[in-house]
Amino acid sequence: MAKSAIKVNNNYFSTSTENTLPMNRISIQSQNLLFNLQKIRSITSPTTAIIAMIKSNAYGHSIIPIAKKLESNGIHQFGVFTLEEGIQLRENGIHSSILIFGPLLNHQFSGVYQHQLTPVIGSHIELSSFLQQECSRSISIHLKVDTGMGRIGFYPEELPSIINELKTLPVSIQGICTHYADSGNVHTSYTEKQTRLFEDMLQSIPSEILSNCLIHTCNSAAVIRFPSFHFNAIRPGLILYGISPIEDDQKNWKPVLSLESYVSVIKEVPSDSYISYNRTFKTTRNTVLGIIPLGYADGIPLSLSNVGKILLQGRSYPIIGNVCMNQFMIDLTDCPDPHIGDQIVILGQSGNKRITATDIASWCNTIPYEILCNLSDRIPRIEL
Repeated sequence: MAKSAIKVNNNYFSTSTENTLPMNRISIQSQNLLFNLQKIRSITSPTTAIIAMIKSNAYGHSIIPIAKKLESNGIHQFGVFTLEEGIQLRENGIHSSILIFGPLLNHQFSGVYQHQLTPVIGSHIELSSFLQQECSRSISIHLKVDTGMGRIGFYPEELPSIINELKTLPVSIQGICTHYADSGNVHTSYTEKQTRLFEDMLQSIPSEILSNCLIHTCNSAAVIRFPSFHFNAIRPGLILYGISPIEDDQKNWKPVLSLESYVSVIKEVPSDSYISYNRTFKTTRNTVLGIIPLGYADGIPLSLSNVGKILLQGRSYPIIGNVCMNQFMIDLTDCPDPHIGDQIVILGQSGNKRITATDIASWCNTIPYEILCNLSDRIPRIEL
């Protein structure tokens, strides 16, 4: 696209053959999603069911198109957290099994029944609420065991008696699961301990129950690191989206999401100028600022202030000053030819350089899950 620069009152303008400037946008690379799915299949048994975790808007990727793409490529089990997510999937034509991993209140079970969803039950109160429903005999359930996560789940010693009681009722137990607390840790002893507790408990479950159950423990890190713990189902989440929780394993996966914006304003400021709120950055030279129209309301972490980077024309430039609600500033002084309207990459690739969710998480002292899940729904998702 041909363009030229016009400098007027310290501002840079781009003239273009097009009338529109680049948008803020999240691009979804469907081919990378399918690559990651195939990679998961290659490291699991052909008989192992894949429960694709698409909670929290498919980790920020947009739940409906991700679910449709996966369902059309042979995924028949999905995991979400809320009843509302399950209903959203049903209303948008997803026919596969949908597991609700979040706790459900008494009045929500009618929605579970109406939309043929599968609750994952992990507390006595929730189980009691479920059994009080007239529809309980028409809904299959999974039971969750707390082997060391310290969150939702029956204790291992409780489950055999619970199942023996349920055997006398017209209730269909479709799965038994637990959740690993630390499967990404290089020290494997805690995950192994959790698995032993889980396996010991399974020994007390009647074989006629187990033979009809999906048995699942593995999140993304465990899928990679503990193939012997796959049982007959796994729950990949982050690796589906091309981010590995194992540092030296990232080369095996392709990130699905990129976040792009544009330079909305270019402004020259003198040396010794403060930038943004709270005066956390002071220029040490005459500086060319680029202003990017995204902020913490859009999921750009405040903690990227003065530590983060963006990519422009295959080069990286630092974020300076505090990230604001709707915009942040970058230092373009060393950029050879900046223009208003230039596309910038916050998450993704430009030239030979790439910024991953793991990179941003390390700058912010957090985890890539948080970076992806916090991306605002108001940023358009574009499937490529």
